[in-house]
Amino acid sequence: MITKPLCAYSLSALALFAGTFAAGKAAVAGETTLSVLGLEPAGGSPESVAAAVTEALRQRATSTPNYRLVPGRDLIEVKLVFSCPDEAPACMSQAAQSIGASKLVFGNVQPMGADAYLVTLKILDAGQGVVESWISEQITKAQVAPAALRLPVQKWFATLTGQAMPTTLKITGGVVGATVWLDGAQAGLLGADGLTIAGIASGPHQVAVSRVGYERFERGVTLASGASEKLAVQLKPIEEPEAAPAPAVRKRPVVDDGPPRIEEPEPLPVEMPNQGSRVAAWALLGTGIVAVGLGGYSSYKVSDINSQLDPYRRYPCTNGTGVHCGSDGKTNLGTLIPSQVSQVNGLKQSGDDWATSQWVGYGVGAALLVGSGICMYFGYFSKPTNAAANHDRPNLIVLPSFAPGSAGATAYLSF
Repeated sequence: MITKPLCAYSLSALALFAGTFAAGKAAVAGETTLSVLGLEPAGGSPESVAAAVTEALRQRATSTPNYRLVPGRDLIEVKLVFSCPDEAPACMSQAAQSIGASKLVFGNVQPMGADAYLVTLKILDAGQGVVESWISEQITKAQVAPAALRLPVQKWFATLTGQAMPTTLKITGGVVGATVWLDGAQAGLLGADGLTIAGIASGPHQVAVSRVGYERFERGVTLASGASEKLAVQLKPIEEPEAAPAPAVRKRPVVDDGPPRIEEPEPLPVEMPNQGSRVAAWALLGTGIVAVGLGGYSSYKVSDINSQLDPYRRYPCTNGTGVHCGSDGKTNLGTLIPSQVSQVNGLKQSGDDWATSQWVGYGVGAALLVGSGICMYFGYFSKPTNAAANHDRPNLIVLPSFAPGSAGATAYLSF
């Protein structure tokens, strides 16, 4: 009686052979056909771990240049169908050729304690019937996730196929904003945390960093396969050229031509002698002329008021015809009426005021003109002696003075 598992494996074998011609397309020139068999969960390891590693390997094969992934089955099915319990190279080569693959990747996953797994992988050359390479690497449970498996699977696949793994170069230091060049091509700008350049082929490379105002940095680096290297950069500011030194002053030779000469100090600017007296003279002259002019104007007003009072003046008559006559003593004019008396008194008061201004103007003007003449003498005609030159120059102080019914000025002249 045929058991159910045996029927299932028989159907799988039929499907495997039926898909041989559909999957086994002729390889393109320079392209390697490769099949990744589902890893065997050995030693009681979970099937999910084996499936996760298998899927990561297939994705890596798909993204690797010059490799074309051929659909494959699980390793357990292939071993059962082709009777390869010990994974003999000759038997596994027959399985690879049946699915149209020139290379075959297979292996298993075993538990390592409670928190780790041991992954064993082999790559078989179906044409030569030999295992080219194999690895045995340990991973933790935390690395079973697809994102965490990407880096170790990349390393495993590169080791199995003999390819060099991409490298990573991190540029540190330098100046923020500096431009980084890798092998003559711009790779990016330096940031506060530097610059990380991933996916670089292993081997020698030339790195340059430039920034305006700084010296260009250049360095050659050699990157190992799959390595992650760091390169510290230091940019030096470009120093501005120093100013040319001033030409040396040639000193004249000292010649002993006798006793040293005593240099006389430069004479101070000489002030005009008696300058204060001259200023005072002209100030007094101008003020005096104004005062005399005021006296002359007051005289004119007094004369004008007298002429206005003449019609109201009364004298004793000489012809005996009356008591009040005009200035000729003959014309009888009569006595003044009250309104005329009031007008006469107003004119007299105004005349008295102008008479006072007349004498004050003449008196003050005369005093100021005399003072101006004295200052003119000392300012322009007097020659002070050495002793007199050491004393203060003449000082003139003019003070106005006022009194009831009069006004004037007092001048003090000191020598």
